[in-house]
Amino acid sequence: MNAPETKVPIEGFPPEIGAVLWTLEDARRRTVSYVEGLSQETMDRLPAGHRHSVATLLYHIMIFEVDYLYIDILGGDYDEERQIPECPDEVKDHLPYPLLLEDGSYTPVSGDPLEVHLERLAVVRSAFLDVLSGYTVEAFRTLVQTGDEQATPEIVVEHLAQHEAEHRGAIWEARVAAEAELGIG
Repeated sequence: MNAPETKVPIEGFPPEIGAVLWTLEDARRRTVSYVEGLSQETMDRLPAGHRHSVATLLYHIMIFEVDYLYIDILGGDYDEERQIPECPDEVKDHLPYPLLLEDGSYTPVSGDPLEVHLERLAVVRSAFLDVLSGYTVEAFRTLVQTGDEQATPEIVVEHLAQHEAEHRGAIWEARVAAEAELGIG
């Protein structure tokens, strides 16, 4: 049995911020471990009884991180034409699909290799950490008004870690069901 991993604050941040960011990084590490070695066919398959494929869920995790960063933390707007949050080109280049469909459902994604999904996740996470690297503990814990809601960047980070954890469970269930339907494993 492996020893439990120690929660160590992310370096380069005040300890109070680095400790919260550790949960976000741990959630990502676990998500990536759930999709390692996944075939394209398994990733794109929408198993019977499931609402989303693994590929769709990976995109959803990534684009909602973009949304929370550029809308909720930074108070930006949406690129109405592309239906994504306004963000720097180096991030926008990794957002080929809208945030949501017109009916509010997740944008279905298929055909993108696992490496592309992992790169998207890494680029967005890097941008997220870059933005927060300039925050003081006070700014990290200050309420920000976005639309009709208020939240602190700290609350947003905690929410994103929980969001990813919940979708990681759905990823695992979709993977297992897809592999069973495909006769893999």
